[in-house]
Amino acid sequence: MDETDIKILEAISTVSPKSFVSPVKVNEILRLNEMELGDRLKLLKKSRYVDVITSEYPSSLTLPNSISKVYITELGRQRLKEKR
Repeated sequence: MDETDIKILEAISTVSPKSFVSPVKVNEILRLNEMELGDRLKLLKKSRYVDVITSEYPSSLTLPNSISKVYITELGRQRLKEKR
């Protein structure tokens, strides 16, 4: 996990610490390339720091890799506390 991953967790927590949120809204804070954000979210999901929902029917709030919602898990919150 690098500094960008920590910033992603912080942004998710800022936008919605307790529920799913659009990754596009999270990216309004981060300003990352949408493909890079999607790839990083997939890796964070594998590490169990976030949970994601994908959609077969993309909208303007969906990343190009079909991620439509993202949520920071308890493990992700703990990781943020460790880094602060």
